[in-house]
Amino acid sequence: MKGRSSVRISVNRNGFTLVELLVVIAIIGVLIALLLPAVQQAREAARRMQCTNQMKQLGIAMHNYHDTFKKLPPGNSEIEQLGQPRREWGWAPRLLAFMEGSAIYDNIDFSKPSYDRPSSWNNAMMDDPSVICNYKFVRMVHPQFLCPSNSQGGEPAVEDHFSASWELSQCDYAANIGDYNNSTGIGGVGVTHSGAGNSELMVRGVIGCRDYSARFADITDGLSHTILLGEVVGAWSHWQNWGSACFSNTAYPINHRNRDFLNGTLGPTVSHWQENIVFRSFHPGGANFLLCDGSVRFLPETIDGVTYRAAASKSGGETGNLP
Repeated sequence: MKGRSSVRISVNRNGFTLVELLVVIAIIGVLIALLLPAVQQAREAARRMQCTNQMKQLGIAMHNYHDTFKKLPPGNSEIEQLGQPRREWGWAPRLLAFMEGSAIYDNIDFSKPSYDRPSSWNNAMMDDPSVICNYKFVRMVHPQFLCPSNSQGGEPAVEDHFSASWELSQCDYAANIGDYNNSTGIGGVGVTHSGAGNSELMVRGVIGCRDYSARFADITDGLSHTILLGEVVGAWSHWQNWGSACFSNTAYPINHRNRDFLNGTLGPTVSHWQENIVFRSFHPGGANFLLCDGSVRFLPETIDGVTYRAAASKSGGETGNLP
């Protein structure tokens, strides 16, 4: 009688069980949750560095402008003088010749208003090289004047005193006009602009919102202690754009009510003008500022108010070092 032979059956497992698959998915999810904030922080750090570099370039352009004209560029030349028409030119277009923007600068006619354009204008003319007019350049987006962390600055918008058919490009770097006695009672008592009978000496900042601009010799508080430009979110204010005017002040803290602008509680119009003319940014915790000596500082939104407001005054005699 033949013996029985035993037969072995081997089973090869080529896949994962459901439990193993779920464990792997959970591990991957945890790793993504750990890495994503680090990736976002790295991206924001890169954007903030790019913003800093752009402000440094603006600082170099400001100094070259000052060397040429012996004063800083004026903030807004809209006051009628000697019978001349309102021109509505801000400080930003004047810097183009000093920051590799000569091709545009040479085609701008500063003797005419910034909004000058053909009577038959339509937006399709933006792409027509045969059409040369000032409005074409103030509506054009200028990336070197926009903070890379701001996702809302790429589209032109209607600004103060302009009808709905005129749109201006945004600017995320605003001139320091000083501070003022706002509705909370905080700030200096000096006026924010010259013209209309106001003395230029009353402008506490370095660039007024109406024609005034300082000489470096006027900044007796020290170039390294005085703000020249600071970050803003141009899309949140009708007085912060590339072509006509872009100014801000230190009357309110940095990033004042940013959340309310994000959710639409506050807007860019005149009804919220005190809140929207504020230095602010999309950088967490503060904003970049260009000082008059050409250096760039990141000032935290928790900066002491007295120190912050003193940095906006060119000749107030205040003491205090910026953080």
